[in-house]
Amino acid sequence: MRFCPNCDNILIPKDKKLFCKACEENFELGKGQNDYKIIKIIKHEDNEAAPIIIKENSRNDKISIEDRKAYEEFFTGGEESGY
Repeated sequence: MRFCPNCDNILIPKDKKLFCKACEENFELGKGQNDYKIIKIIKHEDNEAAPIIIKENSRNDKISIEDRKAYEEFFTGGEESGY
């Protein structure tokens, strides 16, 4: 790991050079340092679990034909044409 000589921030590999996000400057890798790898490891605890989402059947949520007709009469003013 290398640090910026100007501001001491961590240098990251970018376009086969090292880049400082704070200074926005590029620096040479140096001899024998052509193989940089960025590894990100996410550690999970044993008691951590992914959420399980269960959606119940929505067929029971539908309104009956009688209720639908009542809503249509109420909102259309009882007219068949609607608008």
